[in-house]
Formats: sequence, structure tokens, C-alpha cells
Amino acid sequence: MAPSYPRLAPAFREALIGAAQRFPTPFYAYDWPTIEARLERLRRAFPEAEIFYALKANPRLGLLRRFRERDLGAEAVSLGEVYRAYRAGFRPEQVLLNGPLKTPSLLEALQRWGVPILGLDSLLEVRRVGQALPGAQVLLRVNPDLPVTTHHHLATGQGESKFGLLPEDLEAALLEARQRGLEVLGLHLHLGSALERLEDFEAGYALMDQLYRSYGPFAVMNLGGGFGLGLALEALGPAATTLARRHQARLWLEPGRYLVAEAGVLVARCYGVKHTRRSYLLLDAGMSHLIRPMLYGAAHPVEPLYESPQKGVYDLAGPACEAGDVLARDVPLPEPKEGDLLAILLAGAYGSSMSSNYLDTPRPLELLWTGEGLEVLRQAQSLEALLAEEG
Repeated sequence: MAPSYPRLAPAFREALIGAAQRFPTPFYAYDWPTIEARLERLRRAFPEAEIFYALKANPRLGLLRRFRERDLGAEAVSLGEVYRAYRAGFRPEQVLLNGPLKTPSLLEALQRWGVPILGLDSLLEVRRVGQALPGAQVLLRVNPDLPVTTHHHLATGQGESKFGLLPEDLEAALLEARQRGLEVLGLHLHLGSALERLEDFEAGYALMDQLYRSYGPFAVMNLGGGFGLGLALEALGPAATTLARRHQARLWLEPGRYLVAEAGVLVARCYGVKHTRRSYLLLDAGMSHLIRPMLYGAAHPVEPLYESPQKGVYDLAGPACEAGDVLARDVPLPEPKEGDLLAILLAGAYGSSMSSNYLDTPRPLELLWTGEGLEVLRQAQSLEALLAEEG
């Protein structure tokens, strides 16, 4: 049966094999032509939208600069991400800072660096920001209290999640914001992540229509992101465009994973097969490099970068001294020998950005395939760097 995921482009595949001869594994690599194709598809589906790339998916400066050159804004959720966006050349008015907590020290830093557009998540935040940064441009994030079909950690638009203002609290927040001199640009809706069903978005859009009728007009309508990789964008886009036009608002979107996940791979090297009651293929990449399988039960397809006439079925085991350090189960593969390479796919989002130094594991090298050659986005972390901040 043919795989349900896109296989590596031949030129990118050859570049990965060549890179493994020059650089130690494991390493991340990203196919820029694939990212460009995703961006073009997004723009065709939402031709009037202003796009703010969600840094948390993959924050490499080399990617951010390319997105800025293509007229994207930046969506940040921490002070560090704002700093990174500014370092990549984004101006404050091109950066949107979301997240459930903006501390006094964060707001003080923004005063010094330049204040981005702020997504406010609660009445507490409205008061705190109004006191610290009067005159700031803000959006109010709505918790739509709607069920969505995704992992429960990703269902940020459900009523019991920690995000946003419930619809019944919106009027008080708007009044407070205006009394404190904040410029309310509009409302922000983010239903969740990795959403594949049009019905989830349509329910959210219906709520936004109701809220804009009740509390508008606003200059901006931010419909967030969360687009699953298989979502029918061409069917969703006209509904979003029509909704924003109806309320004469600028349409904003915040895609992250949608743009970069499919472009990224984690290249690992095989170091033999170990048999217990199961057959484990031992790899030099594991949970410190890619936590999503352990954290979310995420399934990452695997493409072998080698050939063998024999076949087998393996669990992909990482090197960590943790029983949960298994990147995939029951993977059919050509029989590997020591030194063979695997490409772990769909790793361009929340792979490197969620990697850790657990067990004093250095973060890996990251490369970009431009379509013509490889560029280093981030050098592999050294062991010396792991200890640099200790006495």
C-alpha cells in the first residue's frame, strides 16, 4: 500500500545522504521548496489574509528572515520569541505577542525594546497591560467553549482550557480595556492545533460572527491557526474571507505547524537491532531530540535512506535511559545494518523547538536545503556550551 504521506523529494533525499557524510547524526534538515509550496497554498486559500508565522513551531532565525522577506508577520508567545523576532528584523508592529501570562518584568522589557501588538488572555491581563502600557494595541482572545477533534493537550478552545475569555466575560473586558486607554484592534480566536475537520472551524467562525455583530466594529479579525496538514484549506478559505469582509475587518491568521512540519526531517543513524520480547532498532536520535511521540503520542512516518532486500518490523528506540524513549512502534523497514540512515518525517514543527538537554544531550545541528544547496541554520551544540552557565 502506498504511504499516505509525501515522500522526500529526490534532490532533498540526496542532500540528506550527502549531509550525513559531512556532519554527525542526528541532525534536523528542512526543505525550503516545500515550505514555499505550503505558503503559496495558504495564500491561494486566504488571498486577503495577513499571515503571522507562529514561531513556536520552529524559531530558527534563518527561517524567520525568509518569512519576513515574504511579508509575513511573527506570532510570539514568550519574551524570548519577541526578542528573536526583533533579531530577525521584524518591527514591533509586525509582531503579535500572545500567551496566557505577561508578567510585569516582560512588560517592562517591551517598553525598552518596542511594544508589539498584544493578545490579551484575561481580565487580569487587561488591567495589568492597561496600567503598564497605556495606548498599546491589543486583541482580546476569546475562548469559544467549543469541542474540537484533536489531542486534549491541543484543544485550546474548549471551555475548561486555560486560554482566553469566555464569551460571557468579553463585554467586561472590552469596557475595562477602553477605560484603561488600550486600543482594541479586534478579537482573536484559536480553536486548537492540528485540526482536520472543517466543522470545527465553521463553529468557531459562527461564534465570531455573533461576537462581531454584538460588540463590533473592529479593525481586525484574528482567526488564529491550527490548520491540520490534511485540512481542505480551499474549502475553508472562502468562509473566512467572507466573514472578515462582512464585518469590514482585516483578516489575520497564525499558521505555524502547517507551514513547516512537512518540510522537516530528523536524520538518525542505525546502530543495530536488539531483541527482547520486541525487536528494537537502536538509533542515535531519541526523546531529547523529538519529544512529540512521547508527549502527544504523535505518529511520525519514517523513510529509510538505504536499501535491503530483506524486510522486518521494528520499534525505533532512542538512546535515553527511559522506557518511553521510543520514537515509533511496529515500523516496517528494509533490514538495516549498522550505519544505515533513517529520515523521521513531519519533524519540521515542534521537533527542534521542543528539544531539550535532558541527560546532557546537546541540541543537534539544523540545516536548510534551499533547492540548490545546504545552509547551516544552527550549529550542533557543544558539550562545553552545556556547562557554560554553571560555576
